[in-house]
Amino acid sequence: MRDGKIVIVDDNEVVLKTLRIILSREFRTIQCISAPPLLSALLRENDVDVVLLDMNFGIGKHTGKEGLFWLENILEREKPPAVVLITAYGDIGLAVSSLKKGATDFIVKPWNNDKLVETIIAAWKKHRKSTSKESVSEEEEIITLLLNYFLKKQATAYGKPLPSLDDEARNKLINILKQNNIQQLEQCIERAILFANSDTLTTQDICPENTPADNNRTSQSSLTLEEMEKQFIKEILREKKGNLTLCSQQLDISRQTLYNKIKKYNL
Repeated sequence: MRDGKIVIVDDNEVVLKTLRIILSREFRTIQCISAPPLLSALLRENDVDVVLLDMNFGIGKHTGKEGLFWLENILEREKPPAVVLITAYGDIGLAVSSLKKGATDFIVKPWNNDKLVETIIAAWKKHRKSTSKESVSEEEEIITLLLNYFLKKQATAYGKPLPSLDDEARNKLINILKQNNIQQLEQCIERAILFANSDTLTTQDICPENTPADNNRTSQSSLTLEEMEKQFIKEILREKKGNLTLCSQQLDISRQTLYNKIKKYNL
């Protein structure tokens, strides 16, 4: 039994019941709805792996336009699930074109049960792999933002050129950051820039010392990197009185990137 969540969208109750029986043997959670507008509520939590979506809804409708409309609607979400379309044999050409629009795959009525299961499992695996890569990428982006901010801040404060980090030094600072100790991170960077004799900081330049923050951790110790970034950006916005240009310069990111983060964290 796979720990996956599959949503099936079809206006035919027999199809919904059949697909539920087949896929419930493979996946832990199966949800069935008969109308695409109900998708919004189900996708709100970003925990759906695959949407199995019929291309036509309503008696006498066979253009596939509804399926393509809802495909685009789903894929416009910040973290969309994989979408597998259900199509009739006569609409295969349309289904193939939907792959160019972002659909993961399609199945043709009447389907072969084994092939159906194989297709949904492949879509589930692809989505999980994509989600994992996206999570790593987001974490790397947050780490880069925080490290660059403190490097730039301390270099400017001491009138020194902005240094680079070798891999070991970067990993050392990341370890401090992941322990949620922002104060110690800034102190280490300040000390390294102040005493370094090179434009590239090495692990020897990064000398963590015990600080009051080590022994008096606040609730920040339980924050995730995303929560830390949210607090950090919120403080910069307050410091710059909401001026996005000044904030983006301070954070060394583009205005668009800053805007995206403000939207993401609802700041």
